[in-house]
Amino acid sequence: MASDTANGVATLGEELSPAQKLLQEHQKEQEMHHAYVEDDPDESGAAKATAPAAAPSVPAPTDSSGANAPSAEPVMSSKAAGKQPMREEQTTAGASKPRIDTASEEAFPALSAPKAQAAAAPNMWSKKPAAVGKAANGMANGAPNGNSASNLPGRQKEQIVLPISMMTPRNQLKKPMPDIIRDINKRSKATIAYRPGPAGNLIFEGTGPTDAVRTSLKEVVNQLCSNQKVQVPIPVSVRGRVVGKQGATIQAISKKTGAKINISKQEAAELLEEDDATVDVTIEGDPFAVQMARQDIEKIVAEHTSTINSKLKHIPAEYYPFLASQQQARMNALRQQGQNINMQIPQYHTWSQQAPEVPGNRQPVSFAPQPDLPIQLSGDRQAVAEARAEIERQVQELQRQLTLEQMALERGRHQFIVGEMGTDLQNFLRETGCSIILPPDHDESEMITIVGPPDKIEEAVNKVYDLASAMQSSNADISKQFANAPRGAQAHVRDMTRYLQQRQALAEIERMHNARIVPDSTGNWQIYARDPKSMMKARADLMNLVSGHPPTRFQPVDVDPYFHSHLREQAAPRIRDEHGVHVIVPDDDDSPVLLVFEDRAPAPDYDLPRRQPTSQDVQAFQQALEEAQQQIINLMNGHQEIVSRDVEAPVKFHDKIRRHVDRHHSALPEGQIPVQVNYGGMRQAGQRGGQVPNVSLRGPQDFVDALNESLLAFVAQEEQDELERGFTLTFEFPQQYANHLIGRKGENINRLREEFDVDIQVSDGQCTIKGPEAKANACKKHILEMAKKLQDETTHNLNIPQQYHRDLIGPGGSQIHRLQDRYGVHVNFPRTRQTGDEEGGDNRRSHQEPHIVVVKGPSKGADACRDELLSLLQYVKDNSFTTTVSVAQSLLPSLIGSGGKEMEAMRLESGAHIDVPNSREIGSDGRAEIKIKGSKQAVETAKKIIESKSKAFDDTVTRNMDVDRRHHRLIIGPQGSTLRNIISQAGGPDDPRMHNRMIRFPKTDADGNNIRLEGQKAVIDQICAAIEALVQEQESQTTDVAEVHPDKHRLLIGRGGETRRQLEQQFGVSINVPRQTDTGPQRSHVRIAGQAENVERAKAHILDITKDQEGETINVPRRFHHSIADNGQFFRRLRNDHKVTVDHAGQRPPPKPSTPTPNRNADGGDMPLITDDPSANTNSHSWETHNLHSSAEDGEIPWVLSGPSPEAIAAARAKLDRAMEEAGRQDTVGFLILPDPRAYRHVIGPGGSVINGIRKETGTKIQVPKDSSKGEAIEITGDKAGVEGARERILEAIAQGMQ
Repeated sequence: MASDTANGVATLGEELSPAQKLLQEHQKEQEMHHAYVEDDPDESGAAKATAPAAAPSVPAPTDSSGANAPSAEPVMSSKAAGKQPMREEQTTAGASKPRIDTASEEAFPALSAPKAQAAAAPNMWSKKPAAVGKAANGMANGAPNGNSASNLPGRQKEQIVLPISMMTPRNQLKKPMPDIIRDINKRSKATIAYRPGPAGNLIFEGTGPTDAVRTSLKEVVNQLCSNQKVQVPIPVSVRGRVVGKQGATIQAISKKTGAKINISKQEAAELLEEDDATVDVTIEGDPFAVQMARQDIEKIVAEHTSTINSKLKHIPAEYYPFLASQQQARMNALRQQGQNINMQIPQYHTWSQQAPEVPGNRQPVSFAPQPDLPIQLSGDRQAVAEARAEIERQVQELQRQLTLEQMALERGRHQFIVGEMGTDLQNFLRETGCSIILPPDHDESEMITIVGPPDKIEEAVNKVYDLASAMQSSNADISKQFANAPRGAQAHVRDMTRYLQQRQALAEIERMHNARIVPDSTGNWQIYARDPKSMMKARADLMNLVSGHPPTRFQPVDVDPYFHSHLREQAAPRIRDEHGVHVIVPDDDDSPVLLVFEDRAPAPDYDLPRRQPTSQDVQAFQQALEEAQQQIINLMNGHQEIVSRDVEAPVKFHDKIRRHVDRHHSALPEGQIPVQVNYGGMRQAGQRGGQVPNVSLRGPQDFVDALNESLLAFVAQEEQDELERGFTLTFEFPQQYANHLIGRKGENINRLREEFDVDIQVSDGQCTIKGPEAKANACKKHILEMAKKLQDETTHNLNIPQQYHRDLIGPGGSQIHRLQDRYGVHVNFPRTRQTGDEEGGDNRRSHQEPHIVVVKGPSKGADACRDELLSLLQYVKDNSFTTTVSVAQSLLPSLIGSGGKEMEAMRLESGAHIDVPNSREIGSDGRAEIKIKGSKQAVETAKKIIESKSKAFDDTVTRNMDVDRRHHRLIIGPQGSTLRNIISQAGGPDDPRMHNRMIRFPKTDADGNNIRLEGQKAVIDQICAAIEALVQEQESQTTDVAEVHPDKHRLLIGRGGETRRQLEQQFGVSINVPRQTDTGPQRSHVRIAGQAENVERAKAHILDITKDQEGETINVPRRFHHSIADNGQFFRRLRNDHKVTVDHAGQRPPPKPSTPTPNRNADGGDMPLITDDPSANTNSHSWETHNLHSSAEDGEIPWVLSGPSPEAIAAARAKLDRAMEEAGRQDTVGFLILPDPRAYRHVIGPGGSVINGIRKETGTKIQVPKDSSKGEAIEITGDKAGVEGARERILEAIAQGMQ
């Protein structure tokens, strides 16, 4: 095992690991390309380490793995590897010479006894980096670690080996080499000697004090060797660690080693996606300085990188099944070595791209990689590197072994080969040694591809046939059912297929019956299943589904593709809700929009029909489809003609145009459909080149014209700006604010670049802007304003105990967001340090003290925010009194109430915050701890409320009463009145909401007589006693029948049932009057229920009021009927005054005659001019008369007077006679209209004295209009002489009043 790990790489099994093989290949390619260090083994037994490529023998750490040694390049990703061709730019010669193995004891015998080789150490980026051991002289961390001839205190002998290829040619040296060595010895306390070494190299040996020896050897290297330039790849996640704050770390390394170190700005600004992405650090200087700087940088990387996520995107997916078969064994082997690794190889058994051509004679095939389907590796960097190398080795073997073969098989049988309904791909691979790849669902191809070794292909083909032949198949000719479809059977089948597939209806049948349905555009669908029974069930279900979707459910509509997006996103849901029509918008521009009627029910509750619709259903389909179609047509008609425009725009402007168009569309009014914009296009025939640099617009003409004009102006401005791109603006920007300007991962500076369309660079306190002059100046102004704000920035560190943080932050951070928006500051609360904070490069919050809250922003806003935050803190402290109340778990529902109403009421009453635990927080004892928080008074109030409810609940009892259902209605009473009285008299709550919780009756559709009562024991006892008494009283009641003629039922019912209620309340009985729909003897039976004595008294009273009354019939002229009735007022006076009722012996009253109205130009005269002139002549009035009974019917109508006594009948008749006599006199109506509206007041007189006198004198009825300004007439009713006399008296009164 020691020999296996000599190079720091563990083996998998007995063979060399991929990393070892890769290292051997590098060694063969780089022979004689490195310098070496000859180390005398130190006291710690550290193994010898190889030196870096083309570098002098410099000190190496005690990492014997070789991974940390300068000669071993760190394992990097494929992306990083692509950057390495010119990794070391140096003048080398003899690179093809054989390499000298410094580890060979024969070639370089040690000065002391050899020691056992050290165990392998992990890679420099592994989770457990190698420790940097000390040399015998006590130096570490990259200091020289040379061979020592003797271990004398203060004395050191070290030597380095310099290849001739690295040394400056002799003719270019300032002095001969012996003179250079002599001058160094003169200036140093050490002595340097040199001698020829193997392969033409020179060995320089220094003797003397340790520091002097190393300084002298370094000076030798500086004067004799040419400079080196090395690029070291580092993970992008630790770039910030290498650079340090404002470049402090990298500057310290450069100063210490003398090497020039640079990380390109372009690389630094890149936003890389993968964890294994790298940036290159360029180190330039003499070999000694370069190697020391490299070791320091790699040490920083090793301290801050332990794990990695890597994606292999260069491996063809066709190899994935073969790699996955060895995945578990590979991972187990690495984990047994103490390495942490996870590997995810995607499953691949369906083509995601076009299959390659089948080779002749089954030769190996080259497959194309699929970057969007990578293999993912995660874990320790060393383990990931080894796993990656092993995968790449296997891929190379698979490239030499695998071929492919294709075979045709019915499309419906594909899913039964590999997949959810077929065999597992790995099982197929184990059985046949081959993988299988199927065409995707959208591809109609029947070709199946088999990938594997040539000698295994036939076995795999036979296995496919075995799996396919195990399936049962059947066909269903759908088109036959719709041979008479208006648009043809095949057209309807296509429409139905589109709908059923979008609705996932076919997939649902497949899941239910474990079958496969293959639709066909001709209507001949194939059905596959493993057993005949499932196949028949699937076919029957399919045919039922098809029968429920006839052509009458479908309606195609030709819609311009411009409206497709709007239909799909906005109109379709609205049409479904309003009309029950499902809208299918095609993905292509050639197919019509398909309307399918579903149902008025909400879409989520809709079940696809499986029966033939009725004729009524078809009518509903057509109506809804027509309405939906009309709505879509109206949408299209509401726009101008759809047109297309092309805007010439260079391709380099397209990205900017996209952003301009996005801004234009975002400013459109809500509901407006944006113009379709396509970028680029193919040139017409005869034109040179491929793509046309244009932007295509399509939409309503007015919208297109507006956007076209905007784009032309934008392109013209961009072309003008392009001429000014060379303008550069440089100004000072405070270096301490550079991070704010750049932002996290460059987001701020990139946003400014995009917003102002300029290039911005920040370096060493200088900001450089390059771009059009106007935009550059605008950007400069913005940046300087930002710097001004940053200079005014103030930071407050507030000491706030952690227990108050949650209340200050608010739900979802609402409180902090409000403060930040109001004052324009940042408020940072401490948070728990999480994994990965340091790797992100911004871990300031992770080091924030747990009780410190940072307020940062403009001084004015920061001060105000600090003050408000402290005020909030004081408020929280004042309202942070807490307590708990223990209640029974069963009490929680009543405390919370329906929809939380009870809990909200308690919170409003007490002002405290009350938290009720959930079911998981309740203990095994069944008690719940309710937490109360708020001010001291609020907490005490809430506690008292809850404790009182808890006490009442603890005193709560539950009882069940078995009461016959026929008594339930009596217990409840009209609108619950009886039940309310029972509860109120028992001392129960007055709140009606509590009544339903206290007494629960069985539902009408439920069986049983049980009444459930729950509440305090004393109250429930009284309620039970009241119910029992009521039931007992009900059961002891008797029922009697009173014979009452149906014509007299109205005497018992009264207006709105008022008489019956009064009788029931008076006698304590229940009265049931037959309905008008009852027939036979039951029509006269009035049932009286109650206690025997009450029933007897009520019956006697009913018979008394309904007994036959005295009556007399009087014939009244039909023309006087309505005048006497006076809209029913006369009947009511007879009933109230004399208990006499009136009917008409079954005759229908005459129709009400039309009421005369004033004719505005009576007698051919003109209406008087309405004027406010008091001097207007009173004779200029309008007067007309009409006969009241001219339009009335002739004849008579009987008035039957019924009353309790002859006296009452006589009194009623006397009133009727007087009314007829008066009606006979009242035969004329006159209408008087005056010219002056103010004269009407003289007709009325003070307190109505004038008009009352006229009425009494003439025996007429006079009505003066209320609103005389409208020219309404004064109405006079009476006999003709009286009407004329009243007119004269009115005119006289007006004349007197005017005088």
